[in-house]
Amino acid sequence: MISAREAALLTLNEIFYNGAYSNLAVKEMLGKCRGMDKNEKAFYTGLVYGIVSRHFTLEYVIAKYSSVKLKKLARYVKILLEIGIYQLLFLDKVPESAAVNESVKLAKKYCKKGSDRFVNAILRAFCKDGCKIDFSDDLSVKYSFSKEMTEMFCQQFGVEFCEQLMGALNEAPDFLIRPNALKTDTEKLSQKLKENGIDNVVTEYGMIKADGFDVASDSLYRDGCFSVQDRGAYTASLVLDPKEGETVIDMCAAPGGKTTHIAELMNDNGKVLAFDIHEHKITLIENAVKRLGIISVEAKVADATVLQNDLVCVADRVLCDVPCSGWGIIRRKPDIKFSHTALDELYDIQRKIIRNGAEYVRKGGCLVYSTCTLNKHENEEIIADFLRDNKEFEKTYEKTFYPHIDGCDGFFICRLNKK
Repeated sequence: MISAREAALLTLNEIFYNGAYSNLAVKEMLGKCRGMDKNEKAFYTGLVYGIVSRHFTLEYVIAKYSSVKLKKLARYVKILLEIGIYQLLFLDKVPESAAVNESVKLAKKYCKKGSDRFVNAILRAFCKDGCKIDFSDDLSVKYSFSKEMTEMFCQQFGVEFCEQLMGALNEAPDFLIRPNALKTDTEKLSQKLKENGIDNVVTEYGMIKADGFDVASDSLYRDGCFSVQDRGAYTASLVLDPKEGETVIDMCAAPGGKTTHIAELMNDNGKVLAFDIHEHKITLIENAVKRLGIISVEAKVADATVLQNDLVCVADRVLCDVPCSGWGIIRRKPDIKFSHTALDELYDIQRKIIRNGAEYVRKGGCLVYSTCTLNKHENEEIIADFLRDNKEFEKTYEKTFYPHIDGCDGFFICRLNKK
């Protein structure tokens, strides 16, 4: 059985060099390491997500101590240096000797001859300097964000707000679940979770916080008593405010969290049309619907950027939870920090989706536009552009959730009523 550090090395190689998504890569590796105990799994997961989150900072440290330029370092050497430096810089409970020696040991196994001495020399030099680094005033290095993202945040929010925001985006997120209102409520589910051995149960905003909770192994999840969802996404359906007997369209529905919440709020009485452009994601929606015991959802493959003429003016309410840069969920998907999103192309997609969604809303109905990003170009500016061209709509609600203010993922919600 491989160690947590070795598993982290292999996983990080997939993420940094083969384009794997961190959450999927971690899930796959844990499936291979069934012999790992709970503490080793937690250490492994913490290493991977922590190193991905602090990638730019770790590269900065390596560059200061390495005689070889970053681009010329062998991939495993560079990753092992990041693994070692991350432990020395951010993990107080890991002894220096363990952080250094385990990286050196893995260098002997995975790298060319002599690489272990190179890794040892850099890590020892960092230890000699007290495992500290002067970040100066460079927020990009201090909080480990790309320079482009840092500049955009600073331009939109100002330096002080930007620093607080980026600090919060590096913190571990809470684990929140939404009771299935068709089967239970917050109080009853909290009690059942405690009976199942989940001790740290806290209720807030109609949801339940249960950090460290292994969902897959819990019978209550399999029985459809709850769904995993963060506060912003949860609030989007509440703002949509669907009623029994109505027709609701969820334009970009996968994996189905908001779709199923909408159906629950309607007491499963009405019609929820759920669309996604990818067929395999329709399966995710259908699986969620089946697990929760919902019958009012009809899921089908559809491109939200293409208008469906047969749906014009048929919906009481439309949810446009559009594809976005994801800058609000970096705590959950830290690899977003160094992903290269074609923003102009994304803005065009968002404009098309909200425009089509508006066509589906009947007179007197409403549309909710939401994203899991904090980029104002994808949020406030999209809404402003839409309202300039669609005078029959009026804005009745707008809210941005910020991690350092609201304690949840970054999320934007805007409700537009059709006069």
